[in-house]
Amino acid sequence: MNEARAYVYHGEWVADCPRSCGNVEFLFNKQNPRRKDSPRTIRKTAFVCSYCSLTAPIEWAQDETAITMTLNVRPIPHTRNWYPKGHPVALRYRLPDGQTIHELVEEAREHGVIPPEKLRASF
Repeated sequence: MNEARAYVYHGEWVADCPRSCGNVEFLFNKQNPRRKDSPRTIRKTAFVCSYCSLTAPIEWAQDETAITMTLNVRPIPHTRNWYPKGHPVALRYRLPDGQTIHELVEEAREHGVIPPEKLRASF
């Protein structure tokens, strides 16, 4: 069985259905931020397609947290995108794929976004 490949689209971790039914699922469950006893988001442990009902493992980026932190400094959500190397969506639309954290930081700097000190210190 194929894994669902996690990628970031407009600041959200998502994955396409490995069955190619055309569906995309969010990979974090959003929780009610007003409830103090629950975390803000919960990372899904498996991909479950709400369209075709396929259940599959998720292939996450090794540096998922760093990718998220790096992209979140960008003020406009539609600029917060990251695709793993060879991802079909990136290839189809000629988008960057497999970018490293350093490349994401440099890309942000080219567009006038300077990461916070804590983030810059790690590179």
